[in-house]
Amino acid sequence: MKTSFLKISTYLMLGCLTLSTARAQQATSRTAYFMENATHSHLMNPALSPYNGYVSLPVLGSFGLGLESNLAFTQFMYPPLTEGGQLMTFMHPDVDAQLFLSKLSPENYLRMGLQTSLLSFGYYTGENFWTFDLATKVRLGMNIPYDFFAFAKNGMASGSGNEYHIRDFSVDAGAYVEASLGHSRQIFDFLRVGMKLKGLVGAAQVKANISEMDIIMSPSQWSIQTKGSLEGYAKGAAFTKDTTDAVNGIDFNTPGVGGFGMAVDLGAVYNTPVENLTVSLGIIDLGGISWNKENSLRANAQGSVSFEGIDGISTDGTASVEDQLENMQNDLMEMIAFKEDVAATENYFQGLNPTFNLGVEYSVLKNKISAGVLYSQRVGNGGYSELMTAINFRPIKQIQLTTSYSFVHGGFETIGFALNLVPYVMNIFLACDYTFLRYTPQFIPLNTATTNVQLGVSIPLGKKKPKEV
Repeated sequence: MKTSFLKISTYLMLGCLTLSTARAQQATSRTAYFMENATHSHLMNPALSPYNGYVSLPVLGSFGLGLESNLAFTQFMYPPLTEGGQLMTFMHPDVDAQLFLSKLSPENYLRMGLQTSLLSFGYYTGENFWTFDLATKVRLGMNIPYDFFAFAKNGMASGSGNEYHIRDFSVDAGAYVEASLGHSRQIFDFLRVGMKLKGLVGAAQVKANISEMDIIMSPSQWSIQTKGSLEGYAKGAAFTKDTTDAVNGIDFNTPGVGGFGMAVDLGAVYNTPVENLTVSLGIIDLGGISWNKENSLRANAQGSVSFEGIDGISTDGTASVEDQLENMQNDLMEMIAFKEDVAATENYFQGLNPTFNLGVEYSVLKNKISAGVLYSQRVGNGGYSELMTAINFRPIKQIQLTTSYSFVHGGFETIGFALNLVPYVMNIFLACDYTFLRYTPQFIPLNTATTNVQLGVSIPLGKKKPKEV
């Protein structure tokens, strides 16, 4: 029975993941928030500005990749039982089910974000700083409930039967282009404010959700009921289907504009009455995209299936057993298969995830060294919070270095760093909030999968920022 269930579980997971593409991890490094000459710190607070203007190199001007998860490599791969043996996956029969499941959360998530600047520049007019950015943003991820892994690992562990009630196996993916115009200015000696207006052009948006999957197992019969939905928004897109008319993918034949939207960023930097103490606040991504109903695709999955005579299946590898397993797998895939539905009758508004960045910084040695604390809170679906401390070294304007530690997601497994070099004709920036300290010989992180990296190359431009009196 164990052999057959391993195949069914794997097949079912692959079927769900085929449509998997939930909210993205931040691809902009928080460690650089207090770095005064980082050209793209205004992505976290539009009131922040570097010493010089800049023109970024296409693509390399600002490239960010972020990964966020509460899962880890050591939760799914286990050391071999004998010396020299191979690693075992969590599905291996020698891996204790209770040990594996005890490491999981009720909701297990994996999110990824990718941000690429196509064109970016900033320049000063007096004390006013202007920025323009044209960037692409891609996000994808999934939310996998605990009961799905329990079902995959345990199967019918009890002789009298088992029940699994899987809820909200959700997946989400999207891509859009963002064009932004930002402005910051000193309105008082102690206060600088900034605002950025963004125009959003939606390329594609896909949402899939297995809202209900009830699995009732007994020695004589398995009964499974499923309900799910799939929505897609993209210009010129169409579902691809198999021989049973079930949706097995989306074909983007003629890419185009699927929707439009707007967003705004707001920010302020306040030099407090306490000497060398600065407080700043940035609010980014207030807005969203309206996806055109004419570019919509919709499908749903709803059905039930029963298997009788389960206890009669042997596991000796005979052809008849393989035939039975193949039939069961086909039935399962038909049960969760998405069938095309009528298109949407109204536009779909997809709100962005607004993020609040609150920073406090204290400087010493004429601003050569400073310590900062940054609290970040992303709201909405896939909400995320982080508390980070940073030490900033600014020996000269051409070299700046920051180290950081993130309390919420660092887990004593990572540290952050940011390095900014300005060798006169070029500005080179590299940063990571979660640099792994423990990993396998193949450089796979052991106990955390949350990380991000941001790099940028730009050319210094124009007049330096006037010195504050």
